[in-house]
This record gives sequence, structure tokens and C-alpha cells, in this order.
Amino acid sequence: MKIMIVMEGFFPGKKYGGPPVSVDNFCSFMKNYNCYIVTKDHDLLESKRFSNIQEGWNDRENCKVLYLSDSKYKKITFEKVIDEITPDILYLQGVFQSCVFPCLQLARKHHIKVLLAPRGELCAGALNIKRYKKFLYIIILKAIGLVKNIHWQSTSNEETAAIKKWMKVDEAYIHSLDNIPSIMKRKYPRKEKVAGEGRFIFLSRIHPKKNLLSAIRYFQNLTGKAEFDIYGPIEDEVYWKKCQSEIKKLPKNIQVRYKGLVGHEQVHQVFSQYNAFLFPTLSENYGHVIAESLIAGTPVIISDQTPWRGLELAGGGWDINLSNEEKFREIIEKIIALNKLEYEYIHQRAIAYIEQKLNIQVLKKQYLSVFDKVLQR
Repeated sequence: MKIMIVMEGFFPGKKYGGPPVSVDNFCSFMKNYNCYIVTKDHDLLESKRFSNIQEGWNDRENCKVLYLSDSKYKKITFEKVIDEITPDILYLQGVFQSCVFPCLQLARKHHIKVLLAPRGELCAGALNIKRYKKFLYIIILKAIGLVKNIHWQSTSNEETAAIKKWMKVDEAYIHSLDNIPSIMKRKYPRKEKVAGEGRFIFLSRIHPKKNLLSAIRYFQNLTGKAEFDIYGPIEDEVYWKKCQSEIKKLPKNIQVRYKGLVGHEQVHQVFSQYNAFLFPTLSENYGHVIAESLIAGTPVIISDQTPWRGLELAGGGWDINLSNEEKFREIIEKIIALNKLEYEYIHQRAIAYIEQKLNIQVLKKQYLSVFDKVLQR
């Protein structure tokens, strides 16, 4: 089986969030098959070509990657690749990416099966951003039949409902498949928890959807000492300025720092340095960073707009309604107050929660089964 994956950004990029993680781990799952990735040759919101790539196909062991400039990332090049590798399946990442429309046209022309992963773009929290432009695009896709009889990957009940609602898809063409998180390769040392002090992390794109502004405001009027370190690409400069303005209003017992980007290979080590991951996101169809924090044993304080639910009952974190700001503050203060033994319990429960959620071998079988179904239908 030959699988052609077209996506806006991939490694060694650091700014494209979860999809590169999912796709890279997917290629490792499917290493007995042939996976080809076609992507851009630079990071998000940049134009400089990656320094450690070569012209033509780059062999990453689990896949081959073709990096294209913006001027070549278009239909005519995609068709040349299709003619070269003759893929059995076209695996698309996102609904509103610039590659999707031409790739769907080419799939129909060359009779190639399609599996499209919306990556949360159809869920309410993401769809409401520039919604009218997106609605027009959806209408056009459906009107000219480009999404007729293609297959869809869903990673949550919310996403399944959104695919049905907006794309009018028969349930037989929607396949429930969790994203594939990265497994921690080694255990990292953790700083001893001190009662009355807390170290918190935000690791995500700095964008209104990720709701950093609210996270900063939760630290107002708190007792005890707290450090809050922010990691991630600044995608929205206007939004970041609002965040900086809120940071200046915080009292002296709260220290906030922006610490830039984190390479994929460093994520677990970085999470291991903190007492909790604060992430009141407006919407996540999966949330790779949530899984990565839990895998590192760092409890999460997140919104209830993700698939990661039942955290408080399991003892490894909290999923809180966004309207309940006091609850967020209460949990932050609780983390600050914990002593070494109390924190150790939550740390271990976070690990137990994610181990119960993830079964890599079962997930691998599910992916193989779905791709077989896509080929046969």
C-alpha cells in the first residue's frame, strides 16, 4: 500500500502544533507500507527554507518527505508526485488547508481513495474563527461534489457530529481513530515540590483559540508563589500584546516568562519541569500537548472542550467548564499548596490515567483496519 500525505507543515518545523506529531507517529505505525509526505519547506509564518533538508525525497526512516517552496506547493506539483508514486490512498490533514481543494480534484481525476482528517477544524471552537469564509468554502466543496464518497477520520464524538452536520456525510464513511501520541523514551528527573510554591506551564500556539489570555487572568489575587512559563509560536501579534498587558497587571508573587519554542524531541523533558499544565483551550479535537503532559506525569488543568474528560475523578488532573473561572483559580491554588507527598500522588495518578487511556497495539490495529476499509470500499 502506498499512502500519500499532503499537509501544510511537518518536521523539522516547530510551529505547526499536533498534526505533524500525529502524522509522524502514524508513519511509524505503517512502516511496513510506503508513506510519502508532501509539505512546505519552511515553518509556519516564516519563509526561510529549513537548513537540514535536501532537494527531492528526504528519507526519515518511517517515511519519505518532499519539501516544497510556496511557489511549488500547488496542484501541478501534486499531480507530478501522484504520477511518480501512484498512491493507493491520499491522506489529507485539515479541511481548510490550501492543498485540500486541488488534492480532492486530483483524487477524483486519478480515482484515488481519500481519507481526510479535519484535525478539529470543523469543531465549534475552531469553525467560529473566520466562520463566513469557511462556510462559503464548505458550500463550494459540497456543490461541486469534491467530498462525495471520501472517507473521514474523527477523533472525538464532537468531531463526528460536526462532520455529519457540515459535510452531510453518511456514518459509514466516518472512522473513529484517536490521534497517535508520542511515547516518552526516558524518564526525566523532576524538581521536588515545595508547599506554597507552584510551577505552571502553557505550551501551545499563542492564538485566541488556545485561550492564553484567560490562563494569565487566573493568576490574579492568588496566595503563594507561582511561576508561569509560556512556550509556543506567537501566531497572533495583536492577541499576544493583550496577553502581555494582562501579565503586567499580575502581583509580584506571580512570575510569568515567555520561553519561546520547544522542539518535538524536548516536549516530555520540558513538561517534567512543571507541577501542572494550564490549558483552558476553547476547543481541541484531540490535544497532543495534553497527552504529552500526562505521559510526562504532569497533571493538567484544562477546559472541558477536549476529549480528555473524567480527569478529576481519576485523580490526575481537572477538566473545567470555561465559565467557571473560580474553579480554575481554586485548582491553581490547590497545586501551589501541595507538599511533596501530596503532589506525588497526583503525579502518579496522571501517569495511571494516560496508561489506562492509551493502548498502542490496539490503536495500531485500528489504523490498519480503517485503511483496509478505505481501500476496499
